[in-house]
Amino acid sequence: MKDVLIALDFDGLLINSYKLLKRTFLEYNLDLGEEERFKNRRKFLKYLGGGKEWIPNLVKFTLPKKRHLIENLTEKYREEGVVYKEFIPFLNSCIQNQSTHVGVISRNFTMEPGITIRKVLRNSEIDEKNLDFVIPLPIGASKTDVLKAMNTTRYKIKIYTGDEISDYKAGKASDYSMYIASYGFDNKERLQHKGGVDDLQIFETPYRLVNALVAAQNNQC
Repeated sequence: MKDVLIALDFDGLLINSYKLLKRTFLEYNLDLGEEERFKNRRKFLKYLGGGKEWIPNLVKFTLPKKRHLIENLTEKYREEGVVYKEFIPFLNSCIQNQSTHVGVISRNFTMEPGITIRKVLRNSEIDEKNLDFVIPLPIGASKTDVLKAMNTTRYKIKIYTGDEISDYKAGKASDYSMYIASYGFDNKERLQHKGGVDDLQIFETPYRLVNALVAAQNNQC
């Protein structure tokens, strides 16, 4: 019986979304700012920029280019997006593991995000067709509600891993063991000081995070 549940975020955790966003935005003369500053912004300012970037970006976001920008971003994700190499053997191993349910829960802002997520996974040689679930969350949907709905007594261990304060809060509220990446959309300082994430739950590289996940999985098998 599958008694281990591993749910993963997508953007920032499995792939370097910042690079794809920056390339796309530059084509519209929009500036995300430097990566560390991007990571340390409050969520609603992530894509408008901070300081010197946000006023001109805000003006440009009101132009009727938004749909075209999203179409372009979708194409970049599907053609250029690739999963961090450390996660590829880990995910394929989880998919083959008879005791593990594994999949992705993510609020991705491309068009038809479920297709985008699966395309990136497939491009990265991950056996996405045999994942147990890929759940793209619509704007306004509660990640906490989804995680709680998946939380059943069949699981000896439930792991949720993400890269933002909101991921941490959703997983904690849903009684999951939390593993948080600081290389994604929120940096370590923000996770600790704004999100209250314990240092032992923060991982600064995909390598360290995957090693911790493997250890947690093996302890329960």
